[in-house]
Amino acid sequence: MNVILYGLTVAIIGIAVVFIGLVILIVCITLLSKLIRTLTGRGAAKEAARQAEAAAAAAAAAAAAATPAPVQEPEPVVEDVSDDTELIAVISAAIAAFTDSDKQLVVRRVRRVSGWNRAGRAEQVYRF
Repeated sequence: MNVILYGLTVAIIGIAVVFIGLVILIVCITLLSKLIRTLTGRGAAKEAARQAEAAAAAAAAAAAAATPAPVQEPEPVVEDVSDDTELIAVISAAIAAFTDSDKQLVVRRVRRVSGWNRAGRAEQVYRF
């Protein structure tokens, strides 16, 4: 009976130590990310820019909603699939915004990849 209680005590202490360590790690990472944001000054500036952009968009939407536009029949949209420069520009802008880098993003080549190629590459890269 003493062996079971001793084993149970050791297991509970081990689990408690692991969870306390995880909580300490989470707190350290959170504090470090806040410290880096304040040191670089990016966090506050970007948040202010986002809020200003959202306010401008809301004002534009309110102005557009206040003046009713005449109803027109939508014209059918014919897309030219051979010219993807606009799509490339949108994807490049999204990648540049996502990476949050001050470097200029240059797209050198764009090619379509089938789903089978992508699945095979993902299987080789992420299997470990």
